[in-house]
Amino acid sequence: MMKTCVCTILLAVLVMGLVGCDQAVPVYTATTGGYLGADISSKRLWRLTGEMANPQAAADEDLTTSAQSDYNSAGAALTIDLGRPCLFQTVILDHGNARDGHARRIAVAVSMDGRTFIDQHVGPGKRRVTIVSLPKPVLARYVRVRVVGSGPQPWSVAEVYLQ
Repeated sequence: MMKTCVCTILLAVLVMGLVGCDQAVPVYTATTGGYLGADISSKRLWRLTGEMANPQAAADEDLTTSAQSDYNSAGAALTIDLGRPCLFQTVILDHGNARDGHARRIAVAVSMDGRTFIDQHVGPGKRRVTIVSLPKPVLARYVRVRVVGSGPQPWSVAEVYLQ
């Protein structure tokens, strides 16, 4: 037991030393199929738009780039065209290196046509990674994440994942 604890601590120290404290590392890795058995379209097919600078950075698999709102982020939105209808239940927003780049409250809405959006969830944003679990699986081509309550800094989304 003691040997296992020491090995775990040494591994943690080694990982912290290699990564560094100020560098964001992915906390989520996309999987094919997911726990719903759903097949989410490839991020290469996604088209991101919204009231943010560089919205496409939120789907480039690079945590050092991000889509970012103005300082007052209330009402800022990121809309994702998945390229085809996909089944999912969880929206994950990785804020990357922006420690306070989260919104206090966000809303998630979905659409099949990109014009009529149906609200699915309103809830708190979190530091580093915001995970939104929708009440039930949804089939949608478009996903819109919108800031309902501004955070301490501009809203920053380094990467979006769907599961």
